[in-house]
Amino acid sequence: MNLARAIACYEAGDKDAARLAALAIPPKNPDYAGARNLLAVIAQDQGQQTDAETFAREAIAAAPGNALYLNTLGNGLLAQGRSEEAVAAMADAHAAMPDQPDILFNLANAQRQAGFLETAADGFRRAIALRPTHIGAYNNLALVLKALGDVETAASVLIEAAAHAPRSAELRFNLGNALHAAGRRDAAEAAYRKAVELAPGHAEAYANLGVVLAEAGEKDQAREAFRKAISLNPDLVPAYVGLADLVDDGAMDAVTHRRAVLALNPKLAPVRSSLLMCMHHTNVSREELLAEHRAFGLVHNRTGAPAYPGISAAARLRVGIVSGDFRFHAMLFFALPVLEARPHDAFEIFCYSNTARPDDHTQDFRAASDHWRDVRGLSNDALTNLIVRDRIDILIDLSGHAPNNRLPVFAARPAPLQVAWGDYVNTRGLAAIDVLLGDPHHTPPGDDPFYVEQVTRFAPDYVCYRPPAYAPGVTAAPVLKNGYVTFGTFSEVTKIGPEAVSHWAAVLKAIPTARFLLNGYLFKDAARRERITALFADAGVGAERLIFQMGGPHADFLAQYADVDVILNTAPYSGGLTTCEALLMGVPVLTIAGDRFCGRHAAAHLINGGSPHWVAHSLDDFVNKAQVLASDPPGLSAHRPETRARFLVSPLCDVPKFAENFYGALRAAWDAKFRPSSR
Repeated sequence: MNLARAIACYEAGDKDAARLAALAIPPKNPDYAGARNLLAVIAQDQGQQTDAETFAREAIAAAPGNALYLNTLGNGLLAQGRSEEAVAAMADAHAAMPDQPDILFNLANAQRQAGFLETAADGFRRAIALRPTHIGAYNNLALVLKALGDVETAASVLIEAAAHAPRSAELRFNLGNALHAAGRRDAAEAAYRKAVELAPGHAEAYANLGVVLAEAGEKDQAREAFRKAISLNPDLVPAYVGLADLVDDGAMDAVTHRRAVLALNPKLAPVRSSLLMCMHHTNVSREELLAEHRAFGLVHNRTGAPAYPGISAAARLRVGIVSGDFRFHAMLFFALPVLEARPHDAFEIFCYSNTARPDDHTQDFRAASDHWRDVRGLSNDALTNLIVRDRIDILIDLSGHAPNNRLPVFAARPAPLQVAWGDYVNTRGLAAIDVLLGDPHHTPPGDDPFYVEQVTRFAPDYVCYRPPAYAPGVTAAPVLKNGYVTFGTFSEVTKIGPEAVSHWAAVLKAIPTARFLLNGYLFKDAARRERITALFADAGVGAERLIFQMGGPHADFLAQYADVDVILNTAPYSGGLTTCEALLMGVPVLTIAGDRFCGRHAAAHLINGGSPHWVAHSLDDFVNKAQVLASDPPGLSAHRPETRARFLVSPLCDVPKFAENFYGALRAAWDAKFRPSSR
């Protein structure tokens, strides 16, 4: 049996025969390298990526420097999420065949997945120059340009591509996405309609058509489009979300809306996670929150043997961290310093990035890890297999139920010890996660029954904070120049609801000359400003006492703390990062300690950040503390440098000590589970 026969079987669709024929070719046969490459391609087709990598490496060993075999290896590595290794293999392939557009295209794909967007864009352009009809290169160039924020050029690229491939539904779909992002709704609608005309089974195009129709007020047509998408793909989450948004003409609140979606399909993990996120911004009881988390577990827990093959005996633990937020995010200030401060001799870090929109700071997380995996394109099963292949000892969930989480992977238990830490403010609800890292303030001992995991209180605060190097200096309190006290919030608009506004209104009523500043980029939206203004009006505070600012780049955002005298915290979900930033800028933060994790952020950070005296224990206490601060304008200003100084030397900013506690807790949890005799 020769290689030509094996290839003929493969091209005829008989992969089993092709595999047997290729396996029969011995190492000393001149066709051996080509046969191993064919075996790699067949294994890739069948999703057997580990076997594919083995065959590809055997082909390269038999024929070093062969561009086609290096290309096959690169494709396999990319399919496993090992994007940096894929870039290296593809770069070698490109060097061997520099004028081959498909290899250049594959190299650019690997660079795109690895986060090197500008380089990838250049690669796609060069592939197009080599083959002007390379539709895949046009398509992916547009996706990269869109990710870089250049949606107009992305649309132009796709319009040019459509001239070469007028029957391509995928091009029209992506054109619609680019046009929609550019604010050209009518043109986007036309593109989506053309996509579904060319491909009547394109569920995603129907869902996105529904979105633009809903935005245009065409709710009946939008409903029809969403239902069509669901009929084509019963697991298409955006279609369910879009359909639920139309119920009662959008009058449903966020929680009710998501329950309606789950009534249509209870197995939608992202929607159930979104429901949990929304519930934290309401006054539902802790018991109801726990029940909803357990409901997530009931749907997504897995039974049977764990995915991991066994327990490692290595002294150096392999720690995997899964996150959708390796970017500019709170974790940049809370988690990145901990990764950078790890003891390298005892811990090896693997970052599994499900970050939808990588940015410049993604590279900081990459640099802080020993191994980087971009897993956005991997299914849950493929990611599970990758983690098992990496032989991870401790797998940490950094996202919880936030967007772009991969909690269903944790349910498969790909690692012997699984840990919850980071951005999320509650139990995950999964029996497969062993430990939740907390602290005495966020998770006091009496709270253990509200967590599915075992709570480990390993440090004064469950996070530490590292200020950015570009933080501006502390300024005088604005009351000295304004003649009135400015209270305010820099928290996300999602945290601003009736309870928070009622607290703030109580302060403003007690201090009639005071004003309230709300700062954030989402206040550029007039509808959001009107909603907040209406909440204040309902609480008895007029619009003339409100000031809206639109945020800006982070350094500017920090500088805008110069415009506020006292931060009043949100409730029931209090501020975490914004509390740290206010203390960094010397601004007092008043908060009422809540009864749950998310309501205790500010209190914990104030206690550990050197300012426990600003934690109130009732609304009356909250108002009284505000009055005391407002009654001493010179003191408000004089104490700002002292507040920063206390904060910077506090346990909350002691990264080395926190890292020692953090990695000590991981080692202790490992030893407690797998080396009981060492305790």
